[in-house]
Amino acid sequence: MQTIRIAHNVEMAHRLTETDGKCQQIHGHSWGVTLEIGGDVDNTGKLGGLEFSQAKKQFRGFLDGNFDHKLLLNEGDNWARYKLPGLQTMEGDPTTENFAKIVGQWARTEFGLSYQYRTIVWETKTNCATWEG
Repeated sequence: MQTIRIAHNVEMAHRLTETDGKCQQIHGHSWGVTLEIGGDVDNTGKLGGLEFSQAKKQFRGFLDGNFDHKLLLNEGDNWARYKLPGLQTMEGDPTTENFAKIVGQWARTEFGLSYQYRTIVWETKTNCATWEG
């Protein structure tokens, strides 16, 4: 099995409502997001026929279009009822772990079930979460 890795970053604000502490305040991060797609290389030299340049474009477009310079909130957050510019909502708190899962599940839907996926989301230079599927 071989792996391709695509990295990107998004500037995104969020807040956590289900956890006590300073993260209940709206704050932002420079999120580093890495997608790894694993599988067998076919006779054309591509990972399962996946066009690397197209995968990069799709991944970065997904992040830029949905999360870059946005505010991500729990759909149950009181602030989510306001139609704030750039607001995105999700089920549950927008933790690093949950964001990694969202990205991984998008990739699995976008590229298919015949690959192995791993997403790594860096909330800061020193803290990250991973999701595998």
